[in-house]
Amino acid sequence: MKKLINLLLGYVELQVTGAFPERLLNLCAQNRLQFWKLCWLDETSFTFRISLRDRGRLEELARRAMCELDERGRRGAVVTAGRLVERRWGFVAGLALCFLAVSFLSRFLLVVEVTGNETVPAAVILSQLQRVGVRPGAYGPAIQEKEAANAALLGLPELSYLAINIYGTRAEVVVREAEKKPQVLEENVPTDIVSRTDGMIEDIHAEAGRALFQDGDIVAKGEVLITGELDLKEPEGSTVDLGRLVVHASGQVTARTWRILEETIPLSAQVKEYSGEDQTRHGIKILWFDLDFFENSSISGERYDKITRTEQLRLFDRPWPVWLTTETARPYTLSEGAVDREEAEARLERVLLFRLEKLMEAGRGEVLRTDFAVREEGGRLTVTLLAECREEIGRTVERPGETGRRPGGAE
Repeated sequence: MKKLINLLLGYVELQVTGAFPERLLNLCAQNRLQFWKLCWLDETSFTFRISLRDRGRLEELARRAMCELDERGRRGAVVTAGRLVERRWGFVAGLALCFLAVSFLSRFLLVVEVTGNETVPAAVILSQLQRVGVRPGAYGPAIQEKEAANAALLGLPELSYLAINIYGTRAEVVVREAEKKPQVLEENVPTDIVSRTDGMIEDIHAEAGRALFQDGDIVAKGEVLITGELDLKEPEGSTVDLGRLVVHASGQVTARTWRILEETIPLSAQVKEYSGEDQTRHGIKILWFDLDFFENSSISGERYDKITRTEQLRLFDRPWPVWLTTETARPYTLSEGAVDREEAEARLERVLLFRLEKLMEAGRGEVLRTDFAVREEGGRLTVTLLAECREEIGRTVERPGETGRRPGGAE
């Protein structure tokens, strides 16, 4: 351990000459001056090593012992650093500047990472964070993590939790998405169950209220299926009208439905013909600096598609705040062209099936059978979807008034 310390702090090797050189060794021992590697050359001289920090005290003791000191060499990290400064001061100055730059730049954010999101795009979250000052290039110590997280969460109703953790040049943003809860009417609000679409009832079950239809009945869209208004039966022989009871109607109504959906598309359209003379331009963004190499260039032609591609630099499998932008312009001319009929028909069928799927999701239903009808008229292609389905057709509709008993004759 002492050897390592001496190498770091530096030491000097000296030759001592005098009539009685042993007197200097005695003085070193008396003054607790450490030395090592003692080697006698003859009766009047010897060599030894001593720490650089004790060099001045040794000269004073040598004068008292009437001895001469001859320095034979210096070693150690301090000595090497001193020589480097004397001979290569430019390198040392550059190294010091690099150290200061790293120390300064390490206090700025270089990367902002988002974790925990599934349906909310990370770009949306990063855009909101940028509004509250959390972005690459921001001064890290100036960011109040809790305050910034609360401010960002106010602009993101899709999230239920957001936390910002800053680790040096990296900001980790942990989010939790909010669960979408269905709108629920309070039990004291009077309601009816109304049909969402036309259909034939297969099963109707009233949990609260009174069913107005039976299995097998045909109903139209907007008809009341389960009413929240109940007539109170009077005792036999009574002449007093007890009135009605208004409740929050609830229940399930499953029906066979027939859906008719339609989509149309023109059979002719303007088609792009690309000239092939594509122009590519590049730009780079480092932190908050944008360097557009194509700032003064122009694109020939009136019509062109612009395709912009941005890639973030990654080193050691980590993103860095450097983005390379490649912008490609593809000039084109427009000409009238015919649309492929089979491809257009297949596209419309996919759109109709997608619409039907969304309708079934809303009614928790299933598709029993589908048929397509195609017609062409006036330069347009029309595809009609005929679907037989089984679905829940009841929806809760609020009615005026309050729940509870109403006296006879009251409206």
